[in-house]
This record gives sequence, C-alpha cells and structure tokens, in this order.
Amino acid sequence: MTRLVPSAAWLVLFNALVAAALCGVCAVMLLEMRREIDERAKVTASSLVTLMARDIARNVELYDLSLRGIVDGMKEQRVREADPELRHMILFDRAATATNFGLIALLDSAGSPILTSRPMAPFTAQDREYFQHHLRDPSPDLLIGKPILSRSSGRWGLPLSRRLSHPDGGFAGVVVGVIFLDHFAQLFATAGLQAGDAISLLARDGTVLLREPGVGVGTNVAQSPSFLTMRASREGLFDGTAMIGQDQRRFAFAQVGDAPLIVSLSVPLRTIYAAWWRKAITLGGIVLTLCGATLVLTALLRRELIQRRKAEEATARLNDELRQLAITDPLTGLNNRRRFDEVLARDLRRAQRTGHPLALILLDADAFKAFNDRYGHQHGDTALRMIAEALVGAAGRPGATLCRIGGEEFAAILPETTRIEAEAAARRIRVAVAAGTLPHAASPHGVVTVSLGVACLSPNTGSAQSLVAAADAALYEAKGEGRNTHVMAPPAPLSGPRAA
Repeated sequence: MTRLVPSAAWLVLFNALVAAALCGVCAVMLLEMRREIDERAKVTASSLVTLMARDIARNVELYDLSLRGIVDGMKEQRVREADPELRHMILFDRAATATNFGLIALLDSAGSPILTSRPMAPFTAQDREYFQHHLRDPSPDLLIGKPILSRSSGRWGLPLSRRLSHPDGGFAGVVVGVIFLDHFAQLFATAGLQAGDAISLLARDGTVLLREPGVGVGTNVAQSPSFLTMRASREGLFDGTAMIGQDQRRFAFAQVGDAPLIVSLSVPLRTIYAAWWRKAITLGGIVLTLCGATLVLTALLRRELIQRRKAEEATARLNDELRQLAITDPLTGLNNRRRFDEVLARDLRRAQRTGHPLALILLDADAFKAFNDRYGHQHGDTALRMIAEALVGAAGRPGATLCRIGGEEFAAILPETTRIEAEAAARRIRVAVAAGTLPHAASPHGVVTVSLGVACLSPNTGSAQSLVAAADAALYEAKGEGRNTHVMAPPAPLSGPRAA
C-alpha cells in the first residue's frame, strides 16, 4: 500500500487545521448569535404571556368579588327584605356595571331573574350549562363555564357563576355574570403580535375561548400534544406542533391565577430564526469560499487517506469477524467449546493467584434425543436457542462466560462465585428453562427441562480437569435423580499458593 510522504502528510494536517479554525470561528459566532436571538424570544414571549395572564386574572378576580358580594349579601335577611332600589345599590357594585362586563343576574331555583345589574326583558337561564351544573353540584366554588352567546347583545361572553343555597343546603338559585370576550380581544390587540404569531385564551378542557388571529369560539384542541403539555404545568416554554395547523412553533403559556384558564402565545420557529438564517447563510458562504480553496489543494491527498483508512478498517472488521466466528456457536450465539477451554484455563489461573472462588455449572437438555425424534431437528434448534436465552437471562452477569460445549450441553463459568451463589444461579437457570413451557411429550415433566451439575473450587488445591469432572459427575447424578434438577458437587480445592 502506498504511503504518503511526510511533506504531503504535514500539508494535509496544516490545511485541515486552517479549514477547521475558520469553520470553528464561524460556528461559534453563529451559535452565539442564535443563542442570543433564542433567549430574547423566550424572555419576550414569557413576559408577554405573564402580563396577559395577570391582567385576565385581575379581571376575573374583580368580577368574582362582585359575585361573592351578591352571594354573601343574599344570606343577610335585612338585605333580602330591603327596598328594591336600596338592595340593588348594596348588591351591585361598579364592577358589575363596567363596560366590558355583561349582565349580572340573580336567578331563582327555576332559572328566572330575581334581580339584574341592568334593566332587561324577562328571560330564563334554565337551559344554560352553568345553571344545570349548579343545580347538580352543591359546591359554592366559582364556575367558569364555556363561552355563551348573549341573548340580549349578541356578543360572546365568558360566564362566571356561583351557587346560592338555602340554610339547609338546598338549591336556591345562581348568581351569574358575563365577561365579554371582545374585552380580552382588546387586551390581546395590545400585545404587538408579529405576522404568524397567535395568542389564545383556552379553557382547561381544551376549548378555545379566544384566539388572535381569530378562529371559531368553541373550537376544541384537547387532543393536541402541545395543549396536553400546557395542561401539565402552570407555566412554561416549549417547542411543539401548532394546536391549530401543523407548523412548528415556540409556545409560552401561563395559567390565569387559580382560574381554569390558560393564556398561550405561539410563534412560528421559522420567524424566530429568520434573521439568523440570513446572517448564517451570508457568513457561512464567505467561510465556505475561503475553505473551498484550501480543500481543493488537499482533495487528492484526502482521497488517498480515505482509501487507505477504508482498507485498514475492512481488514480490521474481517479479523474481528473471523475471531468472533472462531469462538462463537453459530446456532445460539454463545461461546463455543474452544472459548470455554480458553476461559476456564484463564479464570483458573486467576483464582489460583488471588485465592478467589471459581464456580462451574454444566447443564444438559433432558431427553433431547427423544425430543428431536418426535419434533424434528428444526424444533430441536428452537429448544437449544430457548435454553441459551434462559441461560443468559439467569446467569449472565459481568465476568461470567456462557458457552454451548456440545450438542445439547451448556456451561457457565462464574468467577468469584461462592457455592451458595452458584447454587442460586443453577436454580434460576433450571426455573427459567422450564418457564419457557416448550412442549416435550417424551419428558415426564411435559416441557423441555435441563439437569445441572455445579462444582466450585476453594483456595487450596485443584485443577480445571477436576472441576469439569466434578461438575460432570454432579450433572449425571442430577439425571439419575429424575432430571429437571440440580446437584452440587462436593467442594473441590484450588491449586497453588494464595496471594498475599
């Protein structure tokens, strides 16, 4: 393979450093510009939404004070028996007659008005949703209902209502008032929205109460992922899909005080970064032009290096694949007998050096020849893979080596594992295989099972052959005891001095 002369290698390095430096400076500048634009957009959106939410909360709170005043006033007998004109002055304060607030009405248990903040023709609210809610629910809390169309003015409004109750808790009526939605529209108009921006007032059930630019009052966005994100917190910022439409937007939102209302401002991401993109394209073009001249000079050298690297990587991958094939059982993906012998010898030497225990588990599929004869070798392969998976799940841990060492024989080498731990691992393996519930009519257990022999070395004397022989003898003893069990071999000592 051709080698680059040192001068060419240094030229490639120098030119690459120059290009990288130019690109790095450009990238840092652009990222800083983007960060500043992003931060300004976040601060602006959060501040605007917070102010809008506080303003709406103050309106709702002010109006609710009027409603609570009426509820509390009607509890006083002197107020109920007062002259109608005096009672009107007591119950209805100036907030009740403000320009952007609709009629406040005191309704009896049939939904007919007892008293109203403004003169009005007779009507009934029995069919209104808020009236039916208070009729069913004894709670005295404020209810902010769905938008309604005023029968007197034809304007959309947000009903706020509270229940009136008799001393015994019975339903006595409702006090209700309306805040016209165009009042909030006037408030939103002061937000200074840019083209593509949208500001919305939403109920917590996903109903759109108001949106600029406008959509139909009552549109429901409850299934929108962006709305679900807003419902999960009182306030925040996030990027997501538009609630109405499919474009990507930056959302800032805040809950309106304790009311079940949410104010949301959404800005298209493309408009946030539009100016940044223009600057990025200009600056990036200049830098790319400068780097282009440098890269042309090194194109041939770079191609040579790439070809050489690809050849080396291909060789390395081939070597890795060959090595893996040499130590892997192709059917189960476990280590093969060759790898078993290597690891057992290695772990035995380490155990002799350190004095740590070493455990070996041998397992064998029960009545496997009968299984193959009845179900065929294809199902036999399935059974072996199932046993391998159970072995990995039950005995796989850092340091453990799991192998298929024969046709239906498997092994687990467990360094630094005591007899108690090894027996527990054998029990887990046996249970995991049986839990696979692979049918085996020739087995007395009705499913594929395994028998296991477990042998452990202690820090005195011993060898790999003796460890394997002990585990093998225990395995055959398990077979003789009826299969689907495990047997512990008597303790076997380690050879070699214990490390100090």
